[in-house]
Amino acid sequence: MFSFVRFEIARALRNVKYLLFLVMTPVGLYLAYGRGADASPAMVAMAVYAAAGGGLIGSGGGVAEDRMRGWLRQLKVTPLGNAQWLAGKIVQGVLMIVPGVAGVTVAAVTAGGVHLPAGRWAALIALVLVGSLPFALLGLLLGLTLKGKTAQAGIVVLFFGLAAVGGLIGSGTLPGMLESLRHYIPTYTLAQAGFSVLGGQVPGAGGLAVLAGWTVVAAIAVLVRWRRESHAR
Repeated sequence: MFSFVRFEIARALRNVKYLLFLVMTPVGLYLAYGRGADASPAMVAMAVYAAAGGGLIGSGGGVAEDRMRGWLRQLKVTPLGNAQWLAGKIVQGVLMIVPGVAGVTVAAVTAGGVHLPAGRWAALIALVLVGSLPFALLGLLLGLTLKGKTAQAGIVVLFFGLAAVGGLIGSGTLPGMLESLRHYIPTYTLAQAGFSVLGGQVPGAGGLAVLAGWTVVAAIAVLVRWRRESHAR
């Protein structure tokens, strides 16, 4: 399974669009708007931006195209089992957030002057890594449900929707019910948990429960869709 994960990550990292979209964009946004008094909160917001995008695209971006080209059927004749493939794609989605999060962190330290105790850095990085799991599962679900370019477009639309409602891009209070809805959006709750860690506080149980709920529901949906896909293979 680990050889498969290494192969998929190497293939994704050769994709210039991936590097531009998920590494250069959050770093560029941070350098343009995040420095100054809000350097630390902006770092958290852009790290969550990179985590959400990396999780969604890293796990689901190539799945629909692989399905369309018959690559998944070819894997059936290899020693890689269905469960190993599924676990490998989830692990890939989580690991694919690392370049973007690392880029934002380096920019925050070098250009934003952000300095935190070592323990707080470790807690923040661990939070973002674990918090990317629901996004990896959602990306995989879309990749297993939609086909080809439709899946890729769907992932991008979902990402920007989550980023906007979650407060990662744009500013101010959302109109009407959207302001109440954002408290149940994983991008918002992950960012709020990151702000708590940034201030040396324990993230609120409510926000963590929202992230856990998204993870469980997305995992169940992925398993159901994967069983159907496996039978089709």
